[in-house]
Amino acid sequence: MMVEKLDTRSCVFSLLYSVGSFAVACASLSTLNPSDRISVQKGALLISFGFVYFVALTEFLNKLLLRTPFGHSFVKRYRLRVSDVLDITNKYVDVGSKSKSSGLVSAVQAAFSCIAGLFVCRWSCPRNFLHASHFLSESYAWFAASYFFYDLWSMYKIYAAEAAIKLKVKLGLQSVVAGDNNNVGTGSNGGTAANGALAEKTLQALDDIPSVGQGTLSFVNPCKLGIPSFAKYLSTHPLMVFHHLFIGSYGLVVISYLRGGLGDCVFSFMFMMELSTPFVSFRSILSVMGLKQSKLYVINGLVMLVTFFWCRVFLMPYVCYYYSQVVNKPFFEAVWNLPWGCKASILALFLPQLYWFRLMVRGAMKVFFPPKNKRNTKLAANSCANEVSTNGETMKTSQSKDSEVRSLM
Repeated sequence: MMVEKLDTRSCVFSLLYSVGSFAVACASLSTLNPSDRISVQKGALLISFGFVYFVALTEFLNKLLLRTPFGHSFVKRYRLRVSDVLDITNKYVDVGSKSKSSGLVSAVQAAFSCIAGLFVCRWSCPRNFLHASHFLSESYAWFAASYFFYDLWSMYKIYAAEAAIKLKVKLGLQSVVAGDNNNVGTGSNGGTAANGALAEKTLQALDDIPSVGQGTLSFVNPCKLGIPSFAKYLSTHPLMVFHHLFIGSYGLVVISYLRGGLGDCVFSFMFMMELSTPFVSFRSILSVMGLKQSKLYVINGLVMLVTFFWCRVFLMPYVCYYYSQVVNKPFFEAVWNLPWGCKASILALFLPQLYWFRLMVRGAMKVFFPPKNKRNTKLAANSCANEVSTNGETMKTSQSKDSEVRSLM
């Protein structure tokens, strides 16, 4: 197996592109007054800078882990595959019909959203709940919309990489999989090289399987071997598609135009709903690193559960209650008298949060109160998993993505 050459310089360039695009986006807002609105031209500029920022940030993180000495050391220490690295940088999670991205890039976007929401809340809410406005609410809606559109494609690339690995395993190419997906080895013996050459010679169709080159996942040809196309992926993940399109497009249109400059305080609370996302991301990262049995994983899970309830389940009724106090009406009367578009938007945003919180609670109950008849089964499964080996090398149990998928939230 050929050793992948280190390329720290390209990693730095990706970081400069990311930081530079964000800095220019901020500079474009420096001349605005707090109550100014964002024009379509400036909004198009912000969404363009947003695309550059999130794409470059993802590329930087991938190259940091795949193309630098620090990244190679990290990958070797936790025995990560390329798909594991992609999970860490922009995690793909699938539980039933729920799919979302919750890696480092998602955590960064969530942090920006919370900062913007907190700033707008402190500005608009004390002045006037309905009529006060700050340009940051509209400007960040434009900037962040690019993330939700890009994230659809990013999650598909990770999904395709996972499908490719499972496909190679089914074809009996575990040794080739290990080499292709780590790319951090210092060498290989003659037998491994011969097996890899034979496999590549006899299965030329595997060239269509996605791989990482220069730290970036290559484009995927919808595969004859079972890797779904992008359209197929979208059609089989309707809740994820709806969530991203609703937040990215409908949310942008509502914040920028349909609200008519009203409700800036309300939207600041919506921005702060992302507070739980960094903990969801960290939970996924710890899982990929094989640290699900650590105390840090349990503590982070509890914090994730509390913040998710506080920011996504409790917050929406609280905002409605806040509004009822402002208009001096009973809670249910105030909510019922809202325009139908507002009520439909509230339900579309609130109901998925209840579903996801239910999954989180079920997962937490299984961790803290496992069924007695499953405890012995789990111990036996762990014992067997530790003895499973391929070509003389023990496989990491965290690489069984079927079990990971069922446990992630």
